[in-house]
Amino acid sequence: MATTRRHSPRRTHPGLRLALLALLILPLFPTQAGAAAVTLAWDANAESTVAGYKVGYGTASGSYASTVDVGNWTSVNISGLETGRTYYFACKAYDSTGKESAYSGEISYTPPAAACTYSISPASQSFGSAGGTGSVTVSAASACAWSASSGASWITITAGAGGTGPGTVGYSVAANTSTASRSAAVSIAGNTFTVSQQGATASTVTITASAGTGGSISPSGTFTVAPGSSKKFTISPRWLYKIYDVKVNGVSVGAVKSYTFSSVRSNQTISATFKRKY
Repeated sequence: MATTRRHSPRRTHPGLRLALLALLILPLFPTQAGAAAVTLAWDANAESTVAGYKVGYGTASGSYASTVDVGNWTSVNISGLETGRTYYFACKAYDSTGKESAYSGEISYTPPAAACTYSISPASQSFGSAGGTGSVTVSAASACAWSASSGASWITITAGAGGTGPGTVGYSVAANTSTASRSAAVSIAGNTFTVSQQGATASTVTITASAGTGGSISPSGTFTVAPGSSKKFTISPRWLYKIYDVKVNGVSVGAVKSYTFSSVRSNQTISATFKRKY
């Protein structure tokens, strides 16, 4: 709808003198990508016989394909303009008999494009070692373009590698044959979508146990156990020695006398060191 400002006629001369003053353009920022509006304002004609105004506009200079009858107002809001395209505007007055003046001086305006913003849902997804498929929803204004690309060879974009406006990206995750878990990022509309995947379950896992001088660990050596099983180890110092430290996978667990691996899923190590009491 037009946003206007009414003027009060000022009586100066009995005739109609349709000479308009300056036409002013007051741009409005686009409310959504691809669409914009502009407000035009002008000085009121001083003649009492002026009944109203008409604003013509179009995309070619001097050619006004569209006309808005503003009535007895001195401003109008014109919406539905295409961003990035130049429009030309001019105004003329008319009296109560329909007599019209020539158009005023022309003014042009190019609505700027609105900034595009994007969001995705979900932002991450987890998969088992067997892999699988999934999709991500992209939220964007209708005129905003975007693309999607995978950051890993085991993640494949199967649909929606690019688009404009709202859309959906489909992807597939290959099976993970390694026992190590993994993760990678997928770039979607400038956002990061994270995919994580569990490692494959090994048919067997090993536990390697060792002890330094001054004591022993039981059992000792390398053992093959079934995934998910448990194994207990006992650490014993010799005469005149004490337990100094016990490390599991290289990390100290203290000077403990025993340690139990529970629900083993990957290869493990345990080592014990000792020191003389005095």
